[in-house]
Amino acid sequence: MTGTVSVQEEASASHVQRRTVLLQQLRQHLQRYDFGEKLPQNNVLARALDVSVPSLSAAMAELGTAGEVVYRGRVGRGHSYRLRPGEQHPDDAAFEKATRKAIQDGNYRPGTPLPLGVLALRHNLDSAQIPRACRGLIAERLIAFRQDERLGPGYYVLPPRERPSGQKTEMEERTGDLP
Repeated sequence: MTGTVSVQEEASASHVQRRTVLLQQLRQHLQRYDFGEKLPQNNVLARALDVSVPSLSAAMAELGTAGEVVYRGRVGRGHSYRLRPGEQHPDDAAFEKATRKAIQDGNYRPGTPLPLGVLALRHNLDSAQIPRACRGLIAERLIAFRQDERLGPGYYVLPPRERPSGQKTEMEERTGDLP
C-alpha cells in the first residue's frame, strides 16, 4: 500500500510540474501578441506549443482565472485576448461596481464578510474567480482578505478609518455608526 501512495504522489507531482512548465511556455508564447489583440484559437496555440488542446484549454482557463487573459473557451463566446497588468477583467466589472455600491450604501457593514457565494452566483463568477474580482475593491481599501476567529477566512468590509481618507458609507453617515 505504501508503494501505491508513493506512485500516486509521484504522478501528482509530475502533473503539477508539467502544468507549471506549460503555463510558463504559454505565457512566453502569448507575449508575441499585443495587449487586447485577438489570440489564436486553442487548436492553433496547442500546435504551436506541441500540447493537446484540452491541456492548452486548461492552461488558458487558469490564466483567465488569474486575470492575465480574457479566455473565451468556446467558439461563439467572443475572442480571447491578453490583459494589461492590473487591467480589470471584463467579467468582473459588474461584480465590482455592485459590491462597491452596496458597501457605500451600507448594505455590507464594516467588519462583516461579503456573501461571496451569493455574489458569485449573481454575477456569474466561479468561486476561483472571486480573488480576481475583488482586486479593485482591495486596492481601494474597501475590503481585505482576513481570517476571522469566529467567522473564518473571507473578504471583509473594512472600517472607514482603514479606508482612504476615512470615507464612510451612506448608512454610517446617516446613523453615525462606527464599528
